Amino acid sequence: MPSERAIALAEEFVASNDAVVAFAQSCDDVQWVTMVPGEDWPVGVVIHHIAEGHAQMAHWLTAMVAGDGVPDTNDDIDGRNVTHAERSATVSIAETVALLQENSRQIETFIRQLSDEELDRTAPFGPAGGQSLPVFQLVSASFGHAQGHLAHAEAAVR
Repeated sequence: MPSERAIALAEEFVASNDAVVAFAQSCDDVQWVTMVPGEDWPVGVVIHHIAEGHAQMAHWLTAMVAGDGVPDTNDDIDGRNVTHAERSATVSIAETVALLQENSRQIETFIRQLSDEELDRTAPFGPAGGQSLPVFQLVSASFGHAQGHLAHAEAAVR
């Protein structure tokens, strides 16, 4: 049975994603290709990274809820990020917004269905050095990831 915590976390995730979508839609073509200091990617790549990150997070959350954990390392993630940046260098605002909306619906639905027991379940999380983390901490990281990258992108276009 879904928990009130899960519903609140899902709503926080949705609010975070809505802010990313609103920012993306507010960008013009020049802003979309503005380099983001500290990220070394253009705004469009950073925002697309958030959208793809939602899909990765859904995969990780599924594994964590199952108790399987996440074997990925920081090096694995860094390698995927380099490949993503190259592949998404010319992605449009409209394509990115569509992906943000599609992937966020998937993760929102997943989060909303979690029980308190599932939120509290722990499993090893490779990117944290294999440390066991509770699922709810990873859920919180899903919107923290988006918020952090969004703040950098917003600062770049100011």
